[in-house]
Amino acid sequence: MKEVTLAELRGVIGKVVIDFFSPGCSVCAAIEPKLEEVEKAFASWRFFKINTVENPAVASEHSVFTVPTIIVQVDGREQKRWSKYFSIDEVGEYLQEIDKTES
Repeated sequence: MKEVTLAELRGVIGKVVIDFFSPGCSVCAAIEPKLEEVEKAFASWRFFKINTVENPAVASEHSVFTVPTIIVQVDGREQKRWSKYFSIDEVGEYLQEIDKTES
């Protein structure tokens, strides 16, 4: 999963999953390997990480007030988000739903 800044994230189109995290967040650290598994399973999606401590402008632009937050975007438009406590399985299931509707 590639860590990016606001400038790098702007203009990205297609199917995107953005992981907003903080280095001191134990829940963020716990979900990272699971999210990497989801990334491997969905090769047609682009996955990005945003460090909210180093890039607060990105978090602010996306109205992210807590970590971890996962945002799913399609062609620059937010489709769904999960914050704080959620199951990574929910994320994978949602990505499958989007892929099915595009088939």
